[in-house]
Amino acid sequence: MQTRPFYPLGFSLYSSCRARLIIGGRAIGHSSSNYTESSGRMEGVEPENNTENNAQAAANAASGTQMPATARRSLDDPNATFEDLPFKPQLTEKQAKRANQTFKGMVLSIGFTIAILIPVLMLNPAPKDDAFESDVNLQATAEQTEKISGFEIFAPELGEKEYANFARWQANTAQGVPYWECGLVFENKDFVWVRQAAEANPTWIALITDAAVPTETRTIGGAQWEVRTKDQGTYLISEFKDSTVVLSSDTSDEQLNVVAEQVASELG
Repeated sequence: MQTRPFYPLGFSLYSSCRARLIIGGRAIGHSSSNYTESSGRMEGVEPENNTENNAQAAANAASGTQMPATARRSLDDPNATFEDLPFKPQLTEKQAKRANQTFKGMVLSIGFTIAILIPVLMLNPAPKDDAFESDVNLQATAEQTEKISGFEIFAPELGEKEYANFARWQANTAQGVPYWECGLVFENKDFVWVRQAAEANPTWIALITDAAVPTETRTIGGAQWEVRTKDQGTYLISEFKDSTVVLSSDTSDEQLNVVAEQVASELG
């Protein structure tokens, strides 16, 4: 007689038992039985030759006979039982090797990227503020401009940490008014834009000041200055004996007044 495996479920369940087990929407075994996921029990199991099977199982237990190991059936096998269920997913050797290679590749890619970025960052240090300072010779440029402008050019003497980042004569302008302009940068990075023209007119002034609205008149350095404002910018406009000066700044009204005093002192 063939020895059958013993299952301690209150009755013997054999590999030849026709039962239906529903797992994750898949059916295993005979259609007359049901498996309830909530209770984890088989319902409606119909074992074959229950008396004979129990007797054989009892005899095996009394004699100490070990049940032979059986190969696990596929879940698609209609004779599959509980013993044929996989306990946990197993990666094949090839799958494990591929997963390990993917992880190693990711680590190598990150390391390679870091190795490239570090030298690039070290070779390109953060720029310093001094690197933006322009070495413009304000006085020399002003002297050359006076020869063609026909009026006295305003070019103040600057302190140790003050400089002009540009200075030029604008001859061919869309407004038809040639003018001198320079940019003055001070120690705390305040900026004042100086523009000076001999043939200034209301249209040119409106274009230079970006159509800023007049708000008041100030007396600075003994000269009368018209004040115009727009957004964050402030404009000071004053006429002298042979030219009109427009000063503007969006960083400091205080520094703007200091430059206005210098203009009045030199041109007034």
